[in-house]
Amino acid sequence: MGNREEDFFLIREILERNRSLLEADLEHAKSLDEAKQLMSEGPYGLVLFQNDTGDMEAVRLVAEFLHTGRSIPFIVLTEEADEKTVAEIIQSGTWNCLAKSQLDGATLVRTTHNTITEHSVQQEQHNAEEESLRKLSRAVEQSADTVVITDRKGVIEYVNPAFKALTGYDRNEVRGSTPRILKSGKQGPEFYQEMWKTILAGNVYRGVLVNRKKDGELYYVEESICPVRDGDGQITHFISNGRDLTERLRLEAQLQQAQKMDAIGRLAGGVAHDCNNLLTIITSYSELALDVVPQNSPLENKIQEIRQAARRAAELTRQLLAFSRKQPQVLRVVELNTIVASISKTLPRLIGGY
Repeated sequence: MGNREEDFFLIREILERNRSLLEADLEHAKSLDEAKQLMSEGPYGLVLFQNDTGDMEAVRLVAEFLHTGRSIPFIVLTEEADEKTVAEIIQSGTWNCLAKSQLDGATLVRTTHNTITEHSVQQEQHNAEEESLRKLSRAVEQSADTVVITDRKGVIEYVNPAFKALTGYDRNEVRGSTPRILKSGKQGPEFYQEMWKTILAGNVYRGVLVNRKKDGELYYVEESICPVRDGDGQITHFISNGRDLTERLRLEAQLQQAQKMDAIGRLAGGVAHDCNNLLTIITSYSELALDVVPQNSPLENKIQEIRQAARRAAELTRQLLAFSRKQPQVLRVVELNTIVASISKTLPRLIGGY
């Protein structure tokens, strides 16, 4: 872009002579307004413009164009190229400076080729980074674990779908608020103070939190909170990754209860076995005593009661052994009235009778 027609024709002549090295179709803008119109209408592989006045208006034009999200390489043609100023204004993109006094075929072709090549490499890197970000975004969105991003003050900026599935809160409901909405009251202030102390120091926090869902239900979540730093190393955000432990903890509690019951069964089996040995002695001696006492005497009745009590106790020990799985069970048809009558003295204590 320039105000001199001869510059355009000179450049076109140079490119025509070097068409075998660099294929190009040229369009000439006679003013900045025309340049803006051309750049907005179609894609270009390279922008070449000259700066005769010393101001940076043309450079600002390219900067504005780049800030719209487009990417295009360009070359500044001037005798007073201030590369630092150009870089500060543009801040991105691929660019080169070329003195008009060095404007010849070899230099122009070499500069153009280098600029386009560098831009192509930058575009490949940019595309690779964008693809990586897209993959990361899909991974976060489809993660089974909750992902929460907050600023340095703890204000929520993003939550993934797993967060809604777990807590019941939609992302629009929590955006702008803080994770305090999940507090259950089961953990004291000192717990959260230690958490903030850890992450503000730049360290990773790991722990189990008891939170409350939108419907009031409690849930357990294993949280890891990591600080995010900018290019200067300053903490700007925090990323929280949470895994729901509620079901696992419930299963662990059931397993612990089963282990307790198994321990009780083993204890009951041991006690029943020892008691059964003692009751065998009592029963045996009772039967021996009945052989030597007078029939229908008060003493015989007392010994009969002792033997009967021992047999009932032996039956209880057999039940304990069956409970502890140390004695095989034999299923048979029984008369319930007889069984109930035999344990009628113990039933009130079992069912809270009078």
